[in-house]
Amino acid sequence: MKRFVFIALLAASMANAVTWSRIFDTEEWDAFRCIQEVDDGYIITGETRTYGPGDYALWLLKVDSMGNTIWSKTYAGTGDSTGFGNFVQPTLDGGYIITGIMYTGFSQIWLLKTDANGDTAWTRNFGESIGYCVQQTKDGGYILTGRRNWTPSRLFLLKTDANGDSIWMRTHNAWVYSRGYFIQLTDDGGYIVAGMTSDTTFEDRRDAFWLLKTDSLGDIQWTSIHGGENWGDYDEGRCVRQTADKQYIALANFGLLRFNQDGDTMWTRSYSDGSCVQETKNYGYVLTGDAVPLQLLSADAKSEPDDIWLLKTDEIGDSAWERTYIEGRSYYVVQTRDKGFIMAGQSSGDPFLIKTDSLGLLGVTEEPIIEAERGWEVGSHIGMRIAVFYENLPQGLHAKIYNVAGQQVDEIHATGRSGFITWGIGYPPGVYFISAPNKLNQTITAKVVIIH
Repeated sequence: MKRFVFIALLAASMANAVTWSRIFDTEEWDAFRCIQEVDDGYIITGETRTYGPGDYALWLLKVDSMGNTIWSKTYAGTGDSTGFGNFVQPTLDGGYIITGIMYTGFSQIWLLKTDANGDTAWTRNFGESIGYCVQQTKDGGYILTGRRNWTPSRLFLLKTDANGDSIWMRTHNAWVYSRGYFIQLTDDGGYIVAGMTSDTTFEDRRDAFWLLKTDSLGDIQWTSIHGGENWGDYDEGRCVRQTADKQYIALANFGLLRFNQDGDTMWTRSYSDGSCVQETKNYGYVLTGDAVPLQLLSADAKSEPDDIWLLKTDEIGDSAWERTYIEGRSYYVVQTRDKGFIMAGQSSGDPFLIKTDSLGLLGVTEEPIIEAERGWEVGSHIGMRIAVFYENLPQGLHAKIYNVAGQQVDEIHATGRSGFITWGIGYPPGVYFISAPNKLNQTITAKVVIIH
């Protein structure tokens, strides 16, 4: 059984949404790849080095609504094989279906079916390939997409029955090779697939976002290619969803794209490197990944490009708000029943879960109104990092940080007249005090709590 330690937990109630975060100290280079909300919590899959360096196992974890572990299972395949879990979905019988990779000298599509307790019902392997995404179909079977490792490799769709036995497989290509990263059932009984296609005709290569719409048998009805105009481009599709109005929203590593039912592009929005998109209950969209904050991009300032990132847009893809958290990458996001969001991914080699409120916040509301005579204010007093906002301070912001023993542990400086600065990365969890002069040169202090 896998051993892990919970580093930190924060729970709060905001607008009927519970917020918390957990980092699982696994002492290895592990990751969560996919998370889904279920009736009594969340189901997560990924990979873990359970058996030693370089020896991965597929990991399936069930947690309750507060992130407490209900059970944890690992699956290493057979013999000397290792495995990775890329996608998980609850099934109609109360169990789970997972797809990923089994490696036994070469990679194979791994389809794993479990019961409600994570015990194996059956497993299937399908040739020299990789499975990236699986969905249960209306007939109780499954549809998968991924990469068929032929020469050249091809995007595949694989349809199975309820027992995981193959019914048909389709492979598709646009340029020299391709792969499918995400598949979803559509209302007309077909499928929508997001992936990439690549050209390696010359010494360099170019990759492009590729969106495919197929019928119920996996035959193409239309496709759309974006990016990859220049040699050296690395563009690819990460995720696609059918929207409430029967159109499509797709996420590429370069931004968000909206398509109509015929595959015509309605609009695109440029954002940094995203992993997952979901339509929200108010007809907007939420994106996650790792990215440069938008306000830093617009200010042409230095930034931390590897921060976990959550972006909420309106219905036409314009930013409503965006949040960054700790260093790392978020691979999947789900809007929860309480209208908050939960993210799963990896931070500094450890898997994490972050549960936010409907505004993407952990703790109290950020971006406060700064009182004129005060000149500065803390955004969220509890978090993995603390944002200090200041306004109309001619000499900028100059603050000292103290621990609970009254010892100074740091100083922060910002030279602009107005703006914000963040603090807390690299400091241990605990209570700290930020002290800085206000507009009247009087020292005022704010209490903050760092969590991990």
